[in-house]
Amino acid sequence: MELFEYILLMLAAVSLSNLVNRFIPSVSVPMIQIVLGMLITRLPLHYELKLNPELFLLLFIAPLLFNDGRHADKEALWKLKKPILLLALGLVFVTVAVVGYFLNWLLPVIPLAASFALAAALAPTDAVAVGALEQKVKVPHQTMQILEGESLINDASGLVSFQFAVAAMVTGVFSFKMASVSFISISLGGVVLGLLLTLVKYGLVKWLRRLGMENVTLHMLIEILTPFVIFMTAEELGVNGILAVVAAGIAHSFGYKKMNPEVAKLRVVSKSTWSVIVFVLNGLVFLLLGTQLPDIIQTIWNSAEIGNLKVIMYTLLLTAAVLGLRFIWAILMDMVEGTKPRGPWRLRVKKALILSLSGVRGTITLASTMSLPLFLGDGTAFPARDLIIFLAAGVILWTLLASNYLLPLLLGKETQTEQEEEEVQAKIEILRNVVNGLNELTTDQNRLAIAQIINTYTSRIKSLRKEEKNDKVQRALGLSILKWERENTLHAVQKKEVNPVTAYRYLKRINQLLFMHTGDVRYKKELFPVKQWIKVFGMLHPAHLSIRERRAELAKLRIQNTAYVIKELNALLAKGETDMESVSSLILQYERTLLLLTRNESDTYNREEFDIMMQELARVGIQLERDNIQTMFETGRISRQGMKEMKRDILFMEHDLREEMG
Repeated sequence: MELFEYILLMLAAVSLSNLVNRFIPSVSVPMIQIVLGMLITRLPLHYELKLNPELFLLLFIAPLLFNDGRHADKEALWKLKKPILLLALGLVFVTVAVVGYFLNWLLPVIPLAASFALAAALAPTDAVAVGALEQKVKVPHQTMQILEGESLINDASGLVSFQFAVAAMVTGVFSFKMASVSFISISLGGVVLGLLLTLVKYGLVKWLRRLGMENVTLHMLIEILTPFVIFMTAEELGVNGILAVVAAGIAHSFGYKKMNPEVAKLRVVSKSTWSVIVFVLNGLVFLLLGTQLPDIIQTIWNSAEIGNLKVIMYTLLLTAAVLGLRFIWAILMDMVEGTKPRGPWRLRVKKALILSLSGVRGTITLASTMSLPLFLGDGTAFPARDLIIFLAAGVILWTLLASNYLLPLLLGKETQTEQEEEEVQAKIEILRNVVNGLNELTTDQNRLAIAQIINTYTSRIKSLRKEEKNDKVQRALGLSILKWERENTLHAVQKKEVNPVTAYRYLKRINQLLFMHTGDVRYKKELFPVKQWIKVFGMLHPAHLSIRERRAELAKLRIQNTAYVIKELNALLAKGETDMESVSSLILQYERTLLLLTRNESDTYNREEFDIMMQELARVGIQLERDNIQTMFETGRISRQGMKEMKRDILFMEHDLREEMG
């Protein structure tokens, strides 16, 4: 029970980290998660998490690398294979050698093999952290492709190097010749095994489909289990499990080519499921680091061997070594790519700086260092394990800070270029065209259904606009509507069109809401003008109404008020002085309410017929959107990527329609 509560707390913290980032966007999510993890340790919990290093590799690295492989851009990998391989293989091995010796010289307390292990853990860049950079700065497209391809391959090369260094540390035996031969054989074995097991998996899926087992849940479960099964099988057979899951992931990226309803549905479910899994796993890694840091910091702080300021300085020096080596490597890569100069030297240096600062360390580095064994082969404790994790955490934090605050100085803080802003406007125009097209199809029979569908499109328009004043507009409109209802109710009482008792109760509720939102004491003191109440009360004796009669009176008053609100909203819309989408959305809501209030028993929709009408109109809206997207793309108003994103959203909506139809 305590473990379950702890897991729930961690998942809640992962969600909270994104909420906090919404209000503090200048602080990256991983740093927020580390802080939340440290705060969790201060809670009065009765459960102490003990991490199993072997389980850490399996639980976090296997699915994350498998997912990276599935989403690999194969065309970009091939097109940019030279710089990607130079960074993902060449730079990784150089980093292991140079930083390993540098660390051992800087901190002799860390043995050479353990220094190589830390250097190997620091070599891979983090794909998720790199992807998050685009939310803050506009990294050049080709640079992003190089970074994404590098992060996929260097995860594998860095982790394989890490495993060899750890094995040398644990056993105390290392031969460069034997390690090289073993590296090649184990690596190739892992790749081959990953591809073979992927073929076996596809054969199993094909056999299940022949049996008529098209259950999406079953096939999704098989897909989730795949990286764990491949990793464990590879480790049992003595080949590299990391390269096995990467190879399997890349092989899976060639799937989903056969288009049929079942495969399309699985593709949609797979995308959503894996996004949740990756989101949770990445968050948990940083939270777990946060939970481990207090004890590690206390151990390092209390250590007599290294001073507190010194250990912080070591993390800075190590970060400078990692990023400096990456910068030099980027300059050398640019020099050997061709004999012709590739622009002014200043621009080439800037390009190398961007490539260096974008090399953020993250999940893989953390998962590697936290998977260090607790004991060596002879039973003694792994030397300086806490110090190694502390140094790795320091480098991660410094690289995150560098990417968050130094990259914007090179690239500019604005993430949306003029072209992107124009594309957003084009998307809004597409949705407005759909709304106009649906409005033209409105009849008395389908008015309610069309109102519901149009409301979804107006909501999407408002989310695209992302205006800070939107909430203020909504509140102002809400207050105006309450005032209009109050005004119309008083008018109805004066003209003796409504029962005064019903009107009093209705006005009391409106005035309470107005007082709560405005604080105007007038609404509290004058719930109803006393003189007017006495006059009306004297002329219209409050006959005892039955429950049915009271409901009828209330419905009558609501109809009058709703019609009056619609009239005032349309007047606002005609003036064009306020937010069009907000007013249009409210008009649709009140028209729908008026339709429900005024229809007779004989006009009541059959639920099944109404659902069918909704589905047909939703299909019309989807087709209108698809046609407008194609037109905008052909005229150059939206990019190919924007077109793909909108068509992907359409696929999700079509999937939901199919689900509703069963």
